[in-house]
Amino acid sequence: MPHDNELKPDIHPEYISKLSIDAEQWAMLEPLVRSASNSVKRLNQLLTVETESSTIFVLGKV
Repeated sequence: MPHDNELKPDIHPEYISKLSIDAEQWAMLEPLVRSASNSVKRLNQLLTVETESSTIFVLGKV
């Protein structure tokens, strides 16, 4: 299912303001965001290596 990040003219500003966070909330979330980002990068590297290894193995069988 695609996700649309574009603002629509019918979205009320009150709704948008409820989605924002202040500096205090960001101070708590920032370490989690950085940690998650690093984990995702490592997972991406691992999956890339696994995919390439699987491809080489399959091509070697052909």
